[in-house]
Amino acid sequence: MVKLKAVLTTHYPIIGILLGSLLITAYLATYTNWDAQIEYEATSSILTQGFPYISTGFMINQPPLGFYVSALFFGVGGLSYLNGVLLTTAFGLGSVFLLYVLGNLMYGRKTGLAAAALFGMMPWHVYMSRVFLIDNQYLFWGLLFLILGILAVRRNSQKLVLGTGVVFAVALLTKLYAVFMLIPMLLVIYLHRKETCFKLDFKKVILFVLPSLVLHVVWFGIFANQHFMGVYFNTDFTHPEWVADPVLAFLPIIFVNSAGWFVFLGGFFSLALGVIYRKRLRAFLKMDVVCLGTIGVIVGLNLFLVLGLHLMIPYVSAFKYNYSVVPFFCLLAASLIDKSGVLIESINQKKDRLIAMGLGVVGLGLLFASLIESTLFLNYRWGFVPFGVDSVTYYGLFVFSEAMDRNLLEMLHFGVLILVALCMVLPSLITVLKKQFR
Repeated sequence: MVKLKAVLTTHYPIIGILLGSLLITAYLATYTNWDAQIEYEATSSILTQGFPYISTGFMINQPPLGFYVSALFFGVGGLSYLNGVLLTTAFGLGSVFLLYVLGNLMYGRKTGLAAAALFGMMPWHVYMSRVFLIDNQYLFWGLLFLILGILAVRRNSQKLVLGTGVVFAVALLTKLYAVFMLIPMLLVIYLHRKETCFKLDFKKVILFVLPSLVLHVVWFGIFANQHFMGVYFNTDFTHPEWVADPVLAFLPIIFVNSAGWFVFLGGFFSLALGVIYRKRLRAFLKMDVVCLGTIGVIVGLNLFLVLGLHLMIPYVSAFKYNYSVVPFFCLLAASLIDKSGVLIESINQKKDRLIAMGLGVVGLGLLFASLIESTLFLNYRWGFVPFGVDSVTYYGLFVFSEAMDRNLLEMLHFGVLILVALCMVLPSLITVLKKQFR
């Protein structure tokens, strides 16, 4: 009982944010689309045939682990689409917690809390947690890989390098998009090469790569009896569909339609603050580069595939292609809290201190505005939910099962908004009050 009280006293902010995220997602409607039905069919066939087959009779053209995890869950809880969505929601909630841990490692505890709050209520993440897709599974394993990777670099531990390789292998065998998580990991290694003893030598590379090679050889070479490189020659590229005149601003439109304006404004404001006050905020700059570099490479690749190669699938499914950048936008925006705190404490002149406090208030306002925008989006977007330039061509979700009464849901969501906002700022507020009354 004493230990439980200690845990609640110490960790009540993240517990409150996780509870809020669960309430936001659990009582929302469940959704489906063509991809979800295909993945449900592939998972269902594991229970009857042992392999993730689809109606065409061929093995589904992507790594299988996510389908086997879902099939195991179906085997315990029963085969139903709603049970599958329950598993997706659980992985989504796990990703919210992992983003808190990652934010804590990269910037500080306050940033971790704010990043978890933004991500847990963001429509992009909430809707991905209410449709039967394996994307939340690969994001969960990808974030866990990045956390272990940062610890491996800081501790210069070969055991952690091997553990990181195992987790990355699991992520990659869940979905190939997990490869994007190598971008922030490589940036962390490069940017921290001087202050850590970690060196990416041949032995560490082998320890990291070996689990992925073993798992892919075992699956594609033995069980699936498929050419080892076959999965990398995806039909999106081998039999492409073309888009003649893509809308040039398709990505900004999708980002705003999926996550709102303010989280991105917060991210850009955070970057500007870091550049303007780079001497005082030097400790945060490397992690800003990690986030910005990750976003830039993934978004740049998507733009190249669409505007350069004119491929259709990366155009209409950019909602999924860019899902892995969302945590990094949240981290950038959330770091405003830790940056503002350091900035205010490091300035002695009254005038400059007032300016810093004003900038901090603006940053906090952007974070709160993002939470409010997400709540309004979730309450006033019903039925078919499109994520793109139009509702015909682009990726969208159809209602599979309705939510609870809408009036009750609206009250619940605004109650969660208050809970999450309080959990996000209470640690900072308590710290300030302690200093004032010391």
